[in-house]
Amino acid sequence: MRLSIGIRKYGGLAVASLLLGALFFLFVIYSETGHLPDARTWATRGLWLLLLTTVLGIVVFASDQRLDQWVPWHQTFLWRLVLGFIWHMVLAFGLLVVVRNHIFADPVAESLKLGVLMVLTLFAYQVFYGLFYSYRYYAVTQAEQLRTERWQMELQFESLKSQISPHYLFNCLNTVSSLLYKDATLAEEFIRRMADTLRYVLGHHKQKLVPLREELEFVKAYYFLLQVRYEYHLHMEINVPAALLDTPIPPMTLQLLVENAVKHNAISKTQPLNVSIVADGQVLRISNSKTTASPRTESFRLGLENIHQRYRFFTAQPVTVLDQDTFSVGLPLLTKHQAA
Repeated sequence: MRLSIGIRKYGGLAVASLLLGALFFLFVIYSETGHLPDARTWATRGLWLLLLTTVLGIVVFASDQRLDQWVPWHQTFLWRLVLGFIWHMVLAFGLLVVVRNHIFADPVAESLKLGVLMVLTLFAYQVFYGLFYSYRYYAVTQAEQLRTERWQMELQFESLKSQISPHYLFNCLNTVSSLLYKDATLAEEFIRRMADTLRYVLGHHKQKLVPLREELEFVKAYYFLLQVRYEYHLHMEINVPAALLDTPIPPMTLQLLVENAVKHNAISKTQPLNVSIVADGQVLRISNSKTTASPRTESFRLGLENIHQRYRFFTAQPVTVLDQDTFSVGLPLLTKHQAA
């Protein structure tokens, strides 16, 4: 497969170089003699020029592939243009010096004409090659960026669906219903915090990143709902330095980890659940104690995989998971540069 592609690519290039060489030869001979070259001239001198242009075309194209890796067009267009043109000139005039005595009756005058033609042709080729490469690069980059953004939106949509699922809303409304007869003030506070969580979810689900400060405020509101629901047998500790509060984080990441902890552990007076969110060096670590509940592994793994994939957009540092006496997930702290 790769061989056939290479044959087609360089075969077409060789044909184009042959045609260009033939045009050069016709121009040089006609300008010197006033008539077109005969068969004997083609067979002796013309074949050398055709060989020159064919070899030069293939070598120039192959060297451009290498230069594209060393000095990419999208980084320094002008420097890449100058560097490529100079290198092509070295190749062209080096080959011309080697074979000019086989091509021209008057090596000085005819070489000068051919040299001018080669300079103009190679400069035009280099300009068009650079423009084509840049267009292709930005077209591919744009398409890849759109695919990436779509994937991000799909992942965040999955998070959104889990936050406003009928099961979540049913639990919240059931809690409100029971509170109305016990403590109207607490019921009012519960409704307000529930509205805060829904407002955050609906307002941030399209954003790639949010400040850690906002995510923590969202988690605190969500924690209040859980405390009321589980009769304050859930305890959460947040210990994040103020200097890190503007650190970017994918929205609803912390809430998803807290929700997983609640889903997969029994919570009661005899089995309280402790959750902590602390900064540990360059990692934000979310840990929870473990009770006797049997985890629903499938939904648990889906949530973790969602977080893994969302972080891959921004950093090569992995999301770490430790499942020992406690369950712990380490989220790498992102920088503003990574968020740009």
